[in-house]
Amino acid sequence: MRKSMGSARLKKSNHQFYIHWDELVIDLKRHDYVSGIRIIDENHLFIWAFTLEGETINAWVLDAAGDIKHSFHAGNAIAAVVINETGIWVGYGDEGIFGEGISTEALVCFSIGGTVRFRYNQEVRKGPVLHDCDVMYASETGVWVVSSIDGRLVHVQMNGRIDSYPMPRHLLDCSSLMIKDDLAYVEKEDKIYRWPFKERRRAEVFQNETK
Repeated sequence: MRKSMGSARLKKSNHQFYIHWDELVIDLKRHDYVSGIRIIDENHLFIWAFTLEGETINAWVLDAAGDIKHSFHAGNAIAAVVINETGIWVGYGDEGIFGEGISTEALVCFSIGGTVRFRYNQEVRKGPVLHDCDVMYASETGVWVVSSIDGRLVHVQMNGRIDSYPMPRHLLDCSSLMIKDDLAYVEKEDKIYRWPFKERRRAEVFQNETK
Protein backbone atom coordinates (compact mmCIF):
# COMPACT_ATOMS: atom_id res chain seq x y z
CA MET A 1 0.00 0.00 0.00
CA ARG A 2 1.56 3.29 -1.11
CA LYS A 3 0.64 6.60 0.47
CA SER A 4 2.44 9.83 1.29
CA MET A 5 3.71 8.07 4.43
CA GLY A 6 5.83 5.72 2.33
CA SER A 7 5.52 2.21 1.00
CA ALA A 8 4.67 -0.89 3.04
CA ARG A 9 4.91 -4.47 1.77
CA LEU A 10 3.80 -7.71 3.37
CA LYS A 11 6.16 -10.66 2.84
CA LYS A 12 6.33 -14.25 3.95
CA SER A 13 9.55 -16.23 4.38
CA ASN A 14 10.03 -19.60 6.07
CA HIS A 15 6.41 -19.58 7.24
CA GLN A 16 6.95 -16.23 8.95
CA PHE A 17 5.32 -12.90 8.00
CA TYR A 18 7.31 -9.66 7.76
CA ILE A 19 6.42 -6.07 6.95
CA HIS A 20 8.88 -3.97 4.97
CA TRP A 21 7.94 -0.33 5.60
CA ASP A 22 10.49 1.95 3.98
CA GLU A 23 13.66 1.25 6.01
CA LEU A 24 11.85 -0.71 8.72
CA VAL A 25 11.46 -4.48 8.87
CA ILE A 26 8.75 -5.65 11.28
CA ASP A 27 8.70 -9.31 12.29
CA LEU A 28 5.11 -10.47 12.87
CA LYS A 29 5.97 -13.22 15.32
CA ARG A 30 2.57 -13.09 16.99
CA HIS A 31 0.61 -13.67 13.79
CA ASP A 32 0.23 -17.05 12.13
CA TYR A 33 -1.61 -15.66 9.14
CA VAL A 34 -2.05 -12.19 7.65
CA SER A 35 -4.23 -11.37 4.63
CA GLY A 36 -3.36 -7.72 4.04
CA ILE A 37 -1.83 -4.48 5.23
CA ARG A 38 -2.69 -0.78 5.06
CA ILE A 39 -0.87 2.31 6.27
CA ILE A 40 -2.89 4.36 8.77
CA ASP A 41 -0.39 7.18 9.30
CA GLU A 42 3.36 7.68 9.58
CA ASN A 43 3.44 5.72 12.84
CA HIS A 44 0.79 3.03 12.51
CA LEU A 45 -0.18 0.09 10.30
CA PHE A 46 -3.35 -1.96 10.05
CA ILE A 47 -3.18 -5.70 9.33
CA TRP A 48 -5.97 -8.26 9.14
CA ALA A 49 -6.75 -11.92 8.51
CA PHE A 50 -9.55 -13.12 6.20
CA THR A 51 -11.15 -15.36 8.87
CA LEU A 52 -14.31 -17.39 8.45
CA GLU A 53 -14.84 -18.92 11.86
CA GLY A 54 -13.13 -19.63 15.14
CA GLU A 55 -11.05 -16.45 15.44
CA THR A 56 -12.27 -13.84 17.91
CA ILE A 57 -9.53 -11.35 16.91
CA ASN A 58 -8.52 -10.85 13.28
CA ALA A 59 -7.52 -7.18 13.01
CA TRP A 60 -4.58 -5.36 14.58
CA VAL A 61 -3.18 -1.83 14.68
CA LEU A 62 0.60 -1.89 15.00
CA ASP A 63 3.11 0.84 15.75
CA ALA A 64 6.40 1.26 13.88
CA ALA A 65 8.09 -1.22 16.26
CA GLY A 66 5.52 -3.90 15.46
CA ASP A 67 3.85 -3.69 18.87
CA ILE A 68 0.09 -4.15 18.98
CA LYS A 69 -1.76 -0.95 19.93
CA HIS A 70 -5.30 -2.18 19.23
CA SER A 71 -6.85 -5.51 18.30
CA PHE A 72 -10.44 -6.46 17.49
CA HIS A 73 -12.69 -8.68 15.39
CA ALA A 74 -13.36 -6.98 12.05
CA GLY A 75 -15.76 -9.55 10.66
CA ASN A 76 -15.51 -12.68 8.53
CA ALA A 77 -14.61 -12.99 4.84
CA ILE A 78 -12.89 -9.60 4.65
CA ALA A 79 -12.65 -8.79 0.94
CA ALA A 80 -11.26 -5.23 0.89
CA VAL A 81 -9.96 -2.56 3.27
CA VAL A 82 -9.40 1.16 2.70
CA ILE A 83 -8.49 3.84 5.24
CA ASN A 84 -9.16 7.57 5.37
CA GLU A 85 -9.79 10.27 7.98
CA THR A 86 -13.23 8.83 8.79
CA GLY A 87 -11.87 5.43 9.79
CA ILE A 88 -11.08 1.91 8.60
CA TRP A 89 -13.59 0.81 5.95
CA VAL A 90 -14.03 -2.94 5.56
CA GLY A 91 -15.98 -4.60 2.76
CA TYR A 92 -16.96 -8.27 2.94
CA GLY A 93 -17.31 -11.15 0.54
CA ASP A 94 -20.54 -13.08 0.14
CA GLU A 95 -19.38 -15.73 2.64
CA GLY A 96 -19.48 -13.02 5.29
CA ILE A 97 -22.49 -11.05 4.05
CA PHE A 98 -24.64 -14.19 4.06
CA GLY A 99 -23.10 -15.47 7.27
CA GLU A 100 -23.35 -14.13 10.81
CA GLY A 101 -22.12 -11.17 12.82
CA ILE A 102 -20.85 -7.77 11.70
CA SER A 103 -20.01 -9.03 8.19
CA THR A 104 -23.73 -9.21 7.35
CA GLU A 105 -23.67 -5.40 7.18
CA ALA A 106 -21.76 -5.73 3.85
CA LEU A 107 -19.71 -2.57 4.51
CA VAL A 108 -18.54 -1.30 7.91
CA CYS A 109 -16.41 1.60 9.12
CA PHE A 110 -14.36 1.03 12.28
CA SER A 111 -12.40 3.48 14.39
CA ILE A 112 -8.71 2.72 14.85
CA GLY A 113 -9.62 1.21 18.22
CA GLY A 114 -12.23 -1.09 16.69
CA THR A 115 -15.42 0.80 17.53
CA VAL A 116 -18.09 0.48 14.83
CA ARG A 117 -18.83 3.90 13.32
CA PHE A 118 -21.01 2.94 10.36
CA ARG A 119 -22.98 -0.14 9.25
CA TYR A 120 -24.26 -0.11 5.68
CA ASN A 121 -27.21 -2.49 5.83
CA GLN A 122 -28.43 -1.14 9.16
CA GLU A 123 -28.00 2.58 8.50
CA VAL A 124 -28.77 2.88 4.78
CA ARG A 125 -32.39 2.65 3.68
CA LYS A 126 -33.34 1.96 0.05
CA GLY A 127 -29.70 2.00 -1.03
CA PRO A 128 -28.15 -0.25 -3.68
CA VAL A 129 -27.57 -3.83 -2.58
CA LEU A 130 -23.91 -4.42 -1.78
CA HIS A 131 -22.74 -7.93 -2.46
CA ASP A 132 -19.12 -9.12 -2.39
CA CYS A 133 -17.42 -5.78 -1.67
CA ASP A 134 -13.99 -6.64 -3.01
CA VAL A 135 -13.36 -3.39 -4.93
CA MET A 136 -13.35 -0.09 -3.00
CA TYR A 137 -11.74 3.33 -3.15
CA ALA A 138 -11.58 5.82 -0.27
CA SER A 139 -12.90 9.36 -0.62
CA GLU A 140 -12.49 12.16 1.92
CA THR A 141 -15.89 11.50 3.47
CA GLY A 142 -16.45 7.81 2.88
CA VAL A 143 -15.83 5.15 0.28
CA TRP A 144 -16.66 4.27 -3.32
CA VAL A 145 -17.82 0.72 -3.95
CA VAL A 146 -19.33 -1.26 -6.83
CA SER A 147 -22.79 -2.78 -6.48
CA SER A 148 -22.68 -5.59 -9.01
CA ILE A 149 -26.25 -6.71 -8.29
CA ASP A 150 -27.75 -3.29 -9.05
CA GLY A 151 -25.04 -2.47 -11.58
CA ARG A 152 -24.09 0.82 -9.95
CA LEU A 153 -21.07 2.78 -8.74
CA VAL A 154 -21.92 3.85 -5.20
CA HIS A 155 -20.47 6.59 -3.00
CA VAL A 156 -21.17 5.78 0.65
CA GLN A 157 -20.51 8.66 3.05
CA MET A 158 -20.11 8.57 6.79
CA ASN A 159 -23.15 10.82 7.30
CA GLY A 160 -25.34 8.24 5.55
CA ARG A 161 -25.61 10.03 2.22
CA ILE A 162 -25.58 7.70 -0.79
CA ASP A 163 -24.84 8.76 -4.36
CA SER A 164 -24.99 6.13 -7.07
CA TYR A 165 -24.50 6.04 -10.82
CA PRO A 166 -25.49 3.39 -13.38
CA MET A 167 -22.35 1.48 -14.30
CA PRO A 168 -21.63 0.04 -17.77
CA ARG A 169 -22.22 -3.69 -17.64
CA HIS A 170 -18.83 -4.49 -19.13
CA LEU A 171 -17.11 -2.75 -16.19
CA LEU A 172 -18.79 -4.82 -13.50
CA ASP A 173 -16.66 -7.48 -11.80
CA CYS A 174 -13.65 -5.17 -12.16
CA SER A 175 -10.43 -5.76 -10.25
CA SER A 176 -9.62 -2.20 -9.12
CA LEU A 177 -11.13 1.28 -8.98
CA MET A 178 -9.88 4.86 -8.61
CA ILE A 179 -11.95 8.06 -8.58
CA LYS A 180 -10.42 11.42 -9.50
CA ASP A 181 -12.06 14.65 -10.68
CA ASP A 182 -15.43 12.99 -11.39
CA LEU A 183 -13.69 10.34 -13.46
CA ALA A 184 -13.61 6.65 -12.62
CA TYR A 185 -10.58 4.63 -13.65
CA VAL A 186 -11.64 1.00 -13.72
CA GLU A 187 -9.31 -1.95 -14.27
CA LYS A 188 -10.65 -5.12 -15.80
CA GLU A 189 -8.99 -7.92 -17.77
CA ASP A 190 -5.65 -6.11 -18.30
CA LYS A 191 -7.35 -2.94 -19.45
CA ILE A 192 -7.92 0.35 -17.63
CA TYR A 193 -11.04 2.27 -18.61
CA ARG A 194 -11.69 5.98 -18.06
CA TRP A 195 -15.35 6.60 -17.35
CA PRO A 196 -16.89 10.12 -16.88
CA PHE A 197 -19.64 8.72 -14.66
CA LYS A 198 -21.25 12.04 -13.66
CA GLU A 199 -21.62 13.05 -17.30
CA ARG A 200 -23.14 9.64 -18.10
CA ARG A 201 -20.73 9.23 -21.00
CA ARG A 202 -19.35 5.96 -22.29
CA ALA A 203 -16.23 4.41 -20.83
CA GLU A 204 -13.17 4.32 -23.06
CA VAL A 205 -9.96 2.36 -22.81
CA PHE A 206 -7.39 4.56 -21.09
CA GLN A 207 -4.58 2.00 -21.01
CA ASN A 208 -4.17 -1.50 -22.36
CA GLU A 209 -1.72 -3.34 -20.12
CA THR A 210 -1.17 -6.13 -22.65
CA LYS A 211 0.60 -3.73 -25.02
